[in-house]
Amino acid sequence: MHAIAHFLSQAAHITPSPDNTQPWQLLWENDMLSVKFDAQRVANLTFPADSHATLLTMGALSENIFQAATAVDAQLDWLLPAKLDVHDPVYFQTSINKMGATQIPALETIPLFLRHTNRHPYQRRDLPPECIFQLKKLSQDSARILVFEDKAAIHNIAKLVQKAADIRFQTQEVHAWLAKSLRFNTLSTDQYGEGLDVTTLDLPPGGQLFLRLISDWRRMNWLNKLGTYKAMAMIDSQPVGKAPLVIAVVGPSGFKETMSAGRLMNRAWIGLNQQGIAAHPYYVITDQLQRRQTHSVPLHLNKLADTVFEQTQQLFQLNDDENLHMLFRAGYPVKTAVKSKRLPLETVCLEH
Repeated sequence: MHAIAHFLSQAAHITPSPDNTQPWQLLWENDMLSVKFDAQRVANLTFPADSHATLLTMGALSENIFQAATAVDAQLDWLLPAKLDVHDPVYFQTSINKMGATQIPALETIPLFLRHTNRHPYQRRDLPPECIFQLKKLSQDSARILVFEDKAAIHNIAKLVQKAADIRFQTQEVHAWLAKSLRFNTLSTDQYGEGLDVTTLDLPPGGQLFLRLISDWRRMNWLNKLGTYKAMAMIDSQPVGKAPLVIAVVGPSGFKETMSAGRLMNRAWIGLNQQGIAAHPYYVITDQLQRRQTHSVPLHLNKLADTVFEQTQQLFQLNDDENLHMLFRAGYPVKTAVKSKRLPLETVCLEH
C-alpha cells in the first residue's frame, strides 16, 4: 500500500463510532477504496449495518477521508450507491486520481487527528461569537446545524435528554449492548483497542465498581425498581443543562441523507476541537426515536417515547421530513480527556 492510501486509511480509522466499536472494513484494490460493514467482526456487538447510527458513522468516515485527502492535495473520485445493499453493505467507494503530496505531514498537525470526545465538565464561559457564527453556517446537502445558547432552551433540551435516558436505562437490549462494550482495567498500553474504555468516562469514586455491578441486567432490573434509572438519567443529562452551548445536527432521514448528516456532524466536531473547544455527543434522544420508529421500545415506555418524539419536534422546530441526527454539548474543557484507543489498522484494512 502506497503512502497516500495508508494515510487515508489512518484517517478513516479514527472516525468516531458507537461505543468505539469501529464497525468498518477498509478494502483497497489498487487505488480504489471500498468502505464496508465488518459483519464478521462486529455482528451483534453494535448497531446493524443499515441502522441510523451506522450510517451516521460511515458518513463521518467519509468526511475524515475527504479532509485527509485535502490535507495532502490528493484528488478523489467518489461513488455512493443509491441505496445500501444489506446483504453486502458497501457505503461508498473512492478512488485516487491524483496522488498529491509525496510527503505526509505529521498527523498531529492535521485537525481531524485531534478530534476526540471530552465527557468531563466544561467551563461556564461563552464561546466566541465568530465560532458560533461559523457553526450556524455549516451544512451538508440537506443536513444543517442548530445552535442553542439560551439557558432556558438548553435546560429544556437537558430535560428531554433525561426523558430519553429514562427509557434507555429501562431497556434490556440497550443495556446489554452497553455492558458488552465496556472495557475495564485499561492501564496496559496493549489492551482494549475497541469498546468503551471506562477511563474515558467522567466517573466519581466507585464509579467503575458500580458499572461492573449493573452490567448484569438482573441487578439493573432489580435496582430500577428502586428508581435507579431515574437517578442515572438525571446524572446523564446534567452536563447538558450546564453546557454553555448545545449543538444539534438535523435533517431528513434516508441512506444518503443520514450519510450527509454524519459528514456534517464530524466536520463541526473537528472544527470545535481545532479551536480548543471540547465536544461531547449525545445520541440517546435519537436512539430512542429510532427504536420508537421500529417498535422496539418496551411497551410500558411507549407513552414516554411518544412524549420524547413530540418534544423533539417542538424544541428543535423540525420540518415534517426532518429528524434529530445528533446532539452535542460544547464548551472549553476543564481537564484533558483520555482518548479512546483503536484496533490495529491491519485488523480493519485489507488490500487485494
